[in-house]
Amino acid sequence: MDDLSKVVRWLDMLSDLVGPPVSVLLLVEGIQMYRDGGSIGWPVGGAVLLLGTLYTAGRRFVRYRGRKATAPSSS
Repeated sequence: MDDLSKVVRWLDMLSDLVGPPVSVLLLVEGIQMYRDGGSIGWPVGGAVLLLGTLYTAGRRFVRYRGRKATAPSSS
């Protein structure tokens, strides 16, 4: 079962790596649609999606590396 968890971890990491480039493509397409007379919602939606995927990927990579976000000590 240990091999299966490694495969799942790598697939999860791969999805985190693929998410931001796909979001960038959607943002670029949304900007082009807006320039061609489309709604402002397309680029705004693309930007929100990009920020969401970057935030999610960043949090998961911190978890994968085993670091925990800690507050600086006040000593």
